[in-house]
Amino acid sequence: MQPHSTYHRTENIPQALLLALAGMAAFTPVFAAGKIADGVLPVTVLVWMRFFGGAATILTAAAVKRVPLRSRVSSLWKLHLLRAVCGVGGLACSIHAASVLPLADATAIGLTKGIIAIVLAGLVLKEVITGRHLLAGVICALGAYLVVRSAEGASSPGQIVPAGVLSALLAAVFMACEALIMRYIAQREDTITILAYVNVIATILLAGPVLWLIATQDISGHTLLNFAWMGPLAIIGQSLNISAYRRAGAATLAPVYYGSVLLSALFGYLVWQEVPAPAAALGAILIIAGGVVLTLPNPFRKRRQAC
Repeated sequence: MQPHSTYHRTENIPQALLLALAGMAAFTPVFAAGKIADGVLPVTVLVWMRFFGGAATILTAAAVKRVPLRSRVSSLWKLHLLRAVCGVGGLACSIHAASVLPLADATAIGLTKGIIAIVLAGLVLKEVITGRHLLAGVICALGAYLVVRSAEGASSPGQIVPAGVLSALLAAVFMACEALIMRYIAQREDTITILAYVNVIATILLAGPVLWLIATQDISGHTLLNFAWMGPLAIIGQSLNISAYRRAGAATLAPVYYGSVLLSALFGYLVWQEVPAPAAALGAILIIAGGVVLTLPNPFRKRRQAC
């Protein structure tokens, strides 16, 4: 298969960043579902509700558009399967971390996925890793570190538990791997095919354990319906992310996703009145600075071209 197809787009970093930002905004409530549920639903059931709702949404959209299923049979099904596994693992770990940690803290710890994705993009996808990528990653990582340290110092003993930190770190690994797979697939297949595969596969993978939990814990249909919003919202976020990866490389977008800590902090403040400390605010400024490093024109490149 050719490295580029009709689904490849000319690189447009500013547009990719806006799409990525919108995708992050859509996913913020999804990652906070564990804290929103407050123990009413197990993490496994929440993850399944997200993918089951996503599958129902994308298949309904395909039916409305009269998309023939036969034309969506993918030769990359192994990559779709691997992405589904990474997606389930990343979401489960993120929801668990956010349920036992302050939302901004869990998000900030998970932002180590940016550094992981930058390294993997160079090693696996052979993308060119420039000094700008590394500088942006370091600046954003430092900002995220300040956010976490600030929250840790303000928390009562035992509030930040090792299990939550470990879950956030595992989520980072899963999501970094998923980002690379998405970058590869996004340039070769259409959005409906990509979303249908990952959501349907994940729904099937979790169906057995979830049905058992629903039966043994006597979970009502009304309780499940209260979280039906997760699927459609995640589909919107996924669609935006796919569009972003068609316009910029995984290494370019990875540091930008540090901006999710700002959205999480805002969401935490609006819903649970979590107020960032001064050090956390400084960390947020550094995170934004990392994004600026990526988007500003490179004056040295222009000088080299002029010579």
